[in-house]
Amino acid sequence: MSDTGTGSTIGSVLTSVVLPVVVGGILGGSALGGLVYSQTQGPDTNPASQEILVYGD
Repeated sequence: MSDTGTGSTIGSVLTSVVLPVVVGGILGGSALGGLVYSQTQGPDTNPASQEILVYGD
């Protein structure tokens, strides 16, 4: 018989609960950061300088 002790239980909890939460938090945070960064960048050209309607053509 083998006695694994409490070290194995702590390692099991770490790999099954804590590690996925940490990895998910890092991935979610980086995705959210990328989304916020892309939405707050200014446009390359001024959209107001383009004519929307052209009269008289």
